[in-house]
Amino acid sequence: MRSRAFTLLEVLLVLIVLTAVRVPLLQVLSTGLLVSDEVKNTNTAAILAQKKLEELRNTAFASISSEAKTTIESYSAYRRQVIVSTPQTNLKDVQVIVFWRPTTGVETSISIETFISNF
Repeated sequence: MRSRAFTLLEVLLVLIVLTAVRVPLLQVLSTGLLVSDEVKNTNTAAILAQKKLEELRNTAFASISSEAKTTIESYSAYRRQVIVSTPQTNLKDVQVIVFWRPTTGVETSISIETFISNF
């Protein structure tokens, strides 16, 4: 009569198959976490840029001016620059750029641009 126990060869084959499946699965999970962090950083930068644009829209037209790249208060990982040009009288082209360094170490930025008029 034959025993119903697993042989050593069967156990080793199952372990090899499980390991082969687990490695790609862990790589997918790791990539997903990295992408999730990058999306969070991009969303935060976009919100900070939009917030600054709203602040400038509520500023007197004559007071709207460029700002050098500086660290954003309460968001030390982010820096912001404002570039203002006057393409014609009573019209300002305002560009807000927010910079940050993701885990890759390469500085990344997002830019939002709008026109503000004095009419």
